Parts: sequence; structure tokens; C-alpha cells
Amino acid sequence: MNLYIKILLGFLPFSLIQSQDCKSKLMIESDLIPINIFINDSLVSEEQTYQTELADGFYKIVVMENVDRWDAKTFIDSIDLKNCEVKKLVYKSERKAENKIYLDSSPQDAYVFENDSLLGNTPLFIGNFSNELKLTKPGYEDKIISNNQFIENNLVSLKFIGDKKEESFFYSTEFQILAGSALVLGGLSAYYKLKADDAFDDYQFTGDKAMLDKTNDFDVVSGVTFTALQINFGYILYRFLTE
Repeated sequence: MNLYIKILLGFLPFSLIQSQDCKSKLMIESDLIPINIFINDSLVSEEQTYQTELADGFYKIVVMENVDRWDAKTFIDSIDLKNCEVKKLVYKSERKAENKIYLDSSPQDAYVFENDSLLGNTPLFIGNFSNELKLTKPGYEDKIISNNQFIENNLVSLKFIGDKKEESFFYSTEFQILAGSALVLGGLSAYYKLKADDAFDDYQFTGDKAMLDKTNDFDVVSGVTFTALQINFGYILYRFLTE
């Protein structure tokens, strides 16, 4: 019995040493190129696959794409290692074309929803989604796209259901006619006014009553055309103010 206890006591320190020397193993994989891997804010690797042995404890992991592009990927994670375990962490960028499908709509800038989550506005790249997407845009009918339809047809036409905007008065045929007639009426009013002035000058020089009658006739025509010009201009102004 004493011999057994001595053997046990002799083996125990060796077991404790083995337990204290045991470390957890951490493996990190990513498809980012180029890549920086940080553990507790220290750069540990620039390779896509990295593994190390660490003492049990809490560690902060940062895996980042080492580029200046605006959409560079960065993953921030943490891990609690204990009991000499083996942990493997995998970080995928999901930027590859086979993982994304381009979605566009006509017209563009439609909201894209998956369930109640807004994914963005068209055009955009969509990854895998569970069942269906909903495209919505003010003034247009909502469009539901199932998974199969989405793969087959990347351009989605939205049906307009809003109020159709009338043609601007400025670009209408009516405005062109009114503007043209205003020029004609203004020209006629000025022309007959000048004729009336000339006829009156002749009347004053000759005393011929016929010249006075012509003066009155020209003044009437000039007054009528000028009145028509005022009505024309007033209507144009009214249309501009009420549009």
C-alpha cells in the first residue's frame, strides 16, 4: 500500500506539469487578399490560413482586407479559449460574383425588402435570400420576386399607378400659339398706331378731313389689337401662376 501511494505521488507532479503545458489551438481561415490578422491588437499573420497555440483565456480577433478600397472588408470577433480546446474560425468576404446576383429595376431606385429588412435600392447585388423579395417605389405597384424568378430575370419592370403628370404649359402647343399670336398682335398694334400718327400729321398739314377719318380708323384697329394683346398676355400669366 505504501508503495502504491509513493508511485501515485511520484506521478502526480508530472501530470500537473503536463496539464500546465497544455495549450489551446486556434486556426483562422479567410478568402481575403491581401489580408492582415490581428490577435489582441498584434499583427500575427498576412496569410489566408493561420494557426497557433495559445494559453487559455479571452482573445480579440481582427481579420481585415489590407487595401484602401472604400468597401474593404473587416471582421471583428472574440473567442474564449479553455480546456486546451481546438477552435477554427472562418471568415468569407462573399464578394465573389457566384455569391451575388445583380438586381436592377425599371425605373431604378426602388426599395428592396427581404421580409421586413431593407437590403438597399436598385441597382444592387443580392446574395442568397430565403424565399422572396419585395420591390417598392412610390407611385408604382409593389413587385414580389420569388427565388426562381429572381435568378431568371434580373431586370424588374415596375407598373406605374400614380397620377400621370400633365404636360408643362411652357412646352405645350397652346403656349407656342399664344406666344406667336402675342408677337403678331403687338406688331399690329404698333404698326397701326404709327399709321394713325402719320395720318394725323397729314391732317394737321393739309386740313383734309379724310386724313382725320383715317387717323380714327387706325387708332381703332390699334386699340383692338392692343386689347387683344393684353388679354393674350393675361391668359399666359394666369396659366403660369396656376400650373
